[in-house]
Amino acid sequence: MWAAVPLVVGIGIGMLIGGNLQSKSPQNTGDTTPSPAVPDQLEYTDMPCDPGSSVLVLHSLEGAMAQSEVRVLLDYETMWVRHRESANPALRGQTALLSRRDDVCPVIVPEDSRFTQFIWLGPFPSDTAPALCEALFKVTGKNCIPAQVVR
Repeated sequence: MWAAVPLVVGIGIGMLIGGNLQSKSPQNTGDTTPSPAVPDQLEYTDMPCDPGSSVLVLHSLEGAMAQSEVRVLLDYETMWVRHRESANPALRGQTALLSRRDDVCPVIVPEDSRFTQFIWLGPFPSDTAPALCEALFKVTGKNCIPAQVVR
């Protein structure tokens, strides 16, 4: 079963990146130059720091990471949660969220200042958060950190 996880992850990333490669409209054969695409703006969220709750930190990102790469990670994690939500009811309706370093709970901010953005899920009751990493087929402490937001 664990051998299928990389395959599912690879397919998910491929679908996010490639999507449907067939065009639904006829090819434009004119000499017009397409206008440059407007970059997708990222939406940042303040991390809630309520006592007794935890978040799942999925990615700690360096500031030099391109917005398009951050968007792929956000979309992938949201897609993966939707795919795995039947494994644990607490995952239903969850979306991967993005926060800036200044907007996360103080106990979560790492000492290394290179990390300026965080992708996370939650909040969840602290007693249920560790089981959610398992439900997502992630390794607790590696690519899924159940972090109490207040200590």
